[in-house]
Amino acid sequence: MNKIEFREVKKSFGNTTAIDGLNLSISESEVYAFLGHNGAGKTTALRLLLGLLEADQGNITVFGNNPIKDGNAVRSMCGVLSEDVGLYEPLTVYDNLIYYADIYGMKRMESNKRIDALLSRFDLLDKKNVIIEGFSTGMKKKVALIRAMLHRPHILLLDEPTNGLDPVSTADLRNSLLELAKEQGTTIIMTTHNLEEVQKICDRISIFRHGKNIFTDSISELKDSSHYMEQGKFSLEKLYMDIEKNGVIK
Repeated sequence: MNKIEFREVKKSFGNTTAIDGLNLSISESEVYAFLGHNGAGKTTALRLLLGLLEADQGNITVFGNNPIKDGNAVRSMCGVLSEDVGLYEPLTVYDNLIYYADIYGMKRMESNKRIDALLSRFDLLDKKNVIIEGFSTGMKKKVALIRAMLHRPHILLLDEPTNGLDPVSTADLRNSLLELAKEQGTTIIMTTHNLEEVQKICDRISIFRHGKNIFTDSISELKDSSHYMEQGKFSLEKLYMDIEKNGVIK
C-alpha cells in the first residue's frame, strides 16, 4: 500500500489537544505541504508519522507500516530536516555528512560522490573541510538539508526547509526536491509558511487548524479555478488568508 494515511488520529499533551481527528492520505512520490498557523499540529503530525509519538486514538500507516510497531522500518525509509538542524558543530561539514552516511549504510565510494554532488549543488564544496561552528544559519540549514537528502530516502520530511536560505539556495532546493519526487519517486512532506514555494513545487496541500485537516486540494486544480486570482494568476496566499480568517472557503 503505497500511501501514508492518517485516520481519525488524536493526540493530546495534558489538557492541550495537538491533533484532533486528523484525516489525510498522501500518495507515493507526491510533494505535499502541511500549512497552518503555529501550533496547528503540523510538526506533531510529522512526529506521529515517524513513530516518535504515539497517537492516543486512530490509525497511521506509512506504506503499510505502523509507525509504532514498525518504527525502525519507517524511520529507515525517511530523511528528516527538523527545525533544529542538529549538526555536530565542532566537526567539519564532511565529517558530519560521512558520519550519517555510515549510519545510513552507504558504501564509502557512493557516499563520497553523493556528498560532493550535493555540496556542489548548494555551493558548499569549498566548505567541505571547514568546521561548522561559526557558519551562518542559512549555511547550517544547507548542510542539514544535504544530510536529509544524502541517502536518497523514500520519504523526505522537511520542517520549514526554506527558513534562512537565500533565493539561489531556495531555487536549488526546489530543483532538488522536484528531481527526487519526479525522477526517484520520493514522497516529500513539508511544513512551511512559504506559500510562494508551495505554489511552485507542491502537488497538494492540507491546511491545518487546531489539529484538524480543514482543507485539502491539489495545486493544479486550484490554479485552474477562477477563485482567488491576483493579477490574472492564482494566489495561494489569498486562499490561505481567507481560510485563516473565516475557517471556510467562501
